[in-house]
Amino acid sequence: MALSISRRDFFKLVAVAGGGFAIGLNHDALADTQHNTFTPSPWVKIEPTGLITILVDKSEMGQGVNTALPMLLAEEMDADWQKIRVVFAPSDPIYAHPWFHTQATGGSTSVRAMWMPLRQAGAAAREILRQAAAKKWQVSVDSVHIKNGIAHSGFHRATFGDLANIASTLPAPSEVKLKTPEQFNFIGQSIPRVDNLAKSTGRARFGMDIQLPGMLIAGVIRAPHPGAKVVSFDADKALKIQGVHYVLKVSSPVSEGVAVLADNTWIAFEARKAVTVQWDKAVDSGFNSDALLEKMKRLVAGGEQTLTAVDRQQSTDNLTASNKITSTYYAPFLAHAPMEPLNCTAWVQHDQVEVWVGTQAQGPNQQMISQLTGMPTQQVHVYTQYLGGGFGRRFAPDFVMEAVVLSKQILTPVKVVYDRTDDLTQYYYRPAALCQLEGAIDHNGQITHLRAITATDSIAQGTGFEKALIKGGVDQTSVEGLHDIPYTIPNFKVEWANLNSGVRTWFWRSVGHSQNSFFSECFMDELAHLAQVDPLEFRLKHLANHSRHYAVLQLLQDKSNWHSTLESGHARGVAIVESFGSVVAQMVEISLVDNTPKLHRVVIAADVGTVVNPDTVKAQLEGAMVFGLSAALYGEVKFKDGHPQVNNFSDYPVVRLIEVPPVEVYLISTHDHPGGVGEPGTPPIAPALCNALFVLTQKRHYQLPIVVNA
Repeated sequence: MALSISRRDFFKLVAVAGGGFAIGLNHDALADTQHNTFTPSPWVKIEPTGLITILVDKSEMGQGVNTALPMLLAEEMDADWQKIRVVFAPSDPIYAHPWFHTQATGGSTSVRAMWMPLRQAGAAAREILRQAAAKKWQVSVDSVHIKNGIAHSGFHRATFGDLANIASTLPAPSEVKLKTPEQFNFIGQSIPRVDNLAKSTGRARFGMDIQLPGMLIAGVIRAPHPGAKVVSFDADKALKIQGVHYVLKVSSPVSEGVAVLADNTWIAFEARKAVTVQWDKAVDSGFNSDALLEKMKRLVAGGEQTLTAVDRQQSTDNLTASNKITSTYYAPFLAHAPMEPLNCTAWVQHDQVEVWVGTQAQGPNQQMISQLTGMPTQQVHVYTQYLGGGFGRRFAPDFVMEAVVLSKQILTPVKVVYDRTDDLTQYYYRPAALCQLEGAIDHNGQITHLRAITATDSIAQGTGFEKALIKGGVDQTSVEGLHDIPYTIPNFKVEWANLNSGVRTWFWRSVGHSQNSFFSECFMDELAHLAQVDPLEFRLKHLANHSRHYAVLQLLQDKSNWHSTLESGHARGVAIVESFGSVVAQMVEISLVDNTPKLHRVVIAADVGTVVNPDTVKAQLEGAMVFGLSAALYGEVKFKDGHPQVNNFSDYPVVRLIEVPPVEVYLISTHDHPGGVGEPGTPPIAPALCNALFVLTQKRHYQLPIVVNA
């Protein structure tokens, strides 16, 4: 089971009487001889009992990092897997993501970013243990070998626990030697997840499970429009309800509202119905989905407000109507809808702030809480809990801010809980996008020209990600999946217009790839149809310079029996997308039942680099596909007079188990650096499904979701 401990308690843990040693990524750290502990940065601790404690600084939201990351350390340590205990790392700058420079989980980077650092930490631990054994037995280090947590030299034998005290006095090695793939014992094996038992028996602790003495539950009435402010509120009726303690204004840098603080969730939610709030009129509060769509059309048609993301023009030959097509695609705003409602428990005290939350952003939250309370970051403790789904939504700060601001007012533990309506209406959406594509082929069926103009909101604008993600004025999340498609096209141009819709947009599983791959891969099918070439063969024809993509598509062709005859009324579609360092192709086989697609089979082929845990990788690709399928079939958030027109799963439906077909996953085995896995399975399913529908009906689906727009 993965536990969560505070930074203070961790350093108590590594300094316990009786010795032990811990090793992390900082090879220059010194031994703490007073406590017989080696604490450069706390990643691994070995106790004299032989127990190995591994701290994971990434958020576990079902993707399996609490197993995969310890596997990297255990591999290089040659540890006994049965002796390993996994705990969540405390919030501390020492755990800053090597790419994000703050402690966080996102972008399908957990294994990608920690592949080398954790292996190096494990290898360093192994070398120190070898040196400790050599010192204990007075033999050469070269004669000491470690296997499955046991050091050997001749007739000598010692466990890691036996060597812990001596190891704690030794310096870290200046260099370490990593294993070759042929030497791997753990990497590449489907080791069961360390949290299986805890989750199966209900012992895994999620944010919703937190209970503290004297804690109050907050139900918040939130702004009906982005930027709306509370003018006044009447809480007289609510305060008369038994169990209600306070009705307070809650104001944070991202939102305003009125909170009812009560003994339990039911009372808080019921009592807030008795509160009346007067709001001011927020800027752009009257926008509608139809008006936004018309604005998008003007932006892609006009072109004067666009910025160029990529421009490779080799020819200015005139295009003829016979070899050219132009199409316009639309993808709607989407909610994240994680199954566990958003929640956060905060306790602001005189000398510290403690926060219990399932979050993807420990570092940013720690900084933000420090700013809200005036407390130094060293006195702000974020205790990571299991996440019941993240999808990017739990990277946002709003629900954490509310809990902290409320607790600061009353110096009492406060748990903020969202219900489903709160979750679906609080303006953190995947951006809507409209994309116009124009393409041409020559007499050989080769693409000669492709131009794409997309209008969508910038996610990064006005956030802490702006500097990293906006380049040349272009938000890279708005064009990924368009400007980086792998096909050989001599004349290629992608432009972007910032919609500035007034809707607060956010990172959604696979981000820009989720909509742009729908645009680009459906359009590839249109070009294949224009060329009168099989759509899979057409893609292969344009991937000659990308051997990785070519191999994935060939694997899909083979495993899906692409050229075999299907039964009457069935059709196949295909799509291939590179995202987050991985290449994923998907084939979907469908029929129509009452004018609605029925999926019979999905085949996934992928190159994700080195596969750390095959079972986890397959599960992630399957889950990501289902997430994308749900959005493709049903996902849509519309606005009327500035209000999101969704309240629950009744009007924001998700795919049900009965709708999910058998899924086959095939992985290409390589020794390359691992790619991302949590998100790359999401983008291909929408275009593959729409391409299959075209084969079946000879009608293109230019707009998502499919069921609503059938």
